[in-house]
Amino acid sequence: MKILAFGSNLPFENNSTKENIESAYEALSQFNINILKKSFFYQSEAYPNKSDPLFCNSAVSIDTNLSPHDLLLNILKIEKRFGRERKEKNSPRTLDIDIICFDDLIINDDDLNIPHPNLHKRPFVFLPLRDLDKSWKHPIFLKTIDEFVKEFDPNELKSVKKIL
Repeated sequence: MKILAFGSNLPFENNSTKENIESAYEALSQFNINILKKSFFYQSEAYPNKSDPLFCNSAVSIDTNLSPHDLLLNILKIEKRFGRERKEKNSPRTLDIDIICFDDLIINDDDLNIPHPNLHKRPFVFLPLRDLDKSWKHPIFLKTIDEFVKEFDPNELKSVKKIL
């Protein structure tokens, strides 16, 4: 399974943060990336600076013939198309797309880390991921999504809210 996580906490042009992500979904097909399943949308506090605007988060499972590195290059193009500027680490952004997993591959390059190295610390990624496939196992920690979710602080989980 190949999974991308999306986040946005700044509007772009006339789009809300949720609309940024929905428009990015549409852009994927132009890069030979097909969505198989979409998670619900969630709202979460910014990480690590909770005083930044709230994030809209989601995840999708995808099918693509692209290599992991080519997938990364294409999602960086999509982020740029939506006004993404990389100024400071963890600063507010119009669009953030992360490769959460790429089948069972483990990649640790200077420019690409799969699975995402901080995945296990982020309930705002795990809750959308659980919408896609509860049986998914982390290829390094060999834990299921529910095993990770049980380890999160309950208050941290409550701060991630499903958007209906």
